[in-house]
Amino acid sequence: MLGEDARKIDWKSTAKTGEPHVKLFFEEREVNVVLCALMSGSLLFRDKREQFLEICSLLGYRALKMSNQLTPIMLSDDQNFILQPSKKLRSIDHFIHKLSDIDLYKCTLDLKNISPILHSRLKKRSFIVLVGDFLGDIDLSLLASRHELFVVIVRERFEESPEILGDGEFTDPQSGESAEFYFGKSARDAYAKRYKENDQKLYKHLNTHNISYIKILTDEDAFLRLSNV
Repeated sequence: MLGEDARKIDWKSTAKTGEPHVKLFFEEREVNVVLCALMSGSLLFRDKREQFLEICSLLGYRALKMSNQLTPIMLSDDQNFILQPSKKLRSIDHFIHKLSDIDLYKCTLDLKNISPILHSRLKKRSFIVLVGDFLGDIDLSLLASRHELFVVIVRERFEESPEILGDGEFTDPQSGESAEFYFGKSARDAYAKRYKENDQKLYKHLNTHNISYIKILTDEDAFLRLSNV
């Protein structure tokens, strides 16, 4: 990634997948790790929520196994919570259980609010892992000025390669609104164009602020993908 320390780049994984991979590691000294789950109704799309929870679990256990202090946080527009910092494995079990119980239908998240919220709450310099689907405008510059960030983008395969679905009733899980329309070639192409523009803007922002990231799709093995970073 542009601006990234070459020593952190996993060149083997980068060459194998064609996508940039950065080695995610916690130094030998104790690190204050913040695992922030960004939740909204968009996670209800197909298998995205299940993969999201699996990734949060894997990252949480990894941080604790390395004897780091973990602070789990969940953010959305309507509800959010922060658990007490802990080094105990049961803290991540509790966190995943709470995430699983959240009703995501009509749940929204304004990504622009993430940085100011975390900036005001986290006074100690931390290694912050942000997990979400990152569909929308975001500004992490304020947060990146004080903390080290790692972004995990969780997406459904259909979002990467949309198919023509034809006629049908479609429901927006964030607004709850339903409508019948034809998802043909023109609709698919328009969707793919907006999706590509979203990611190009996202990647540019992350690279500008030297924020490492990885994208994991729902049909990929999260354990294997994360073991390469």
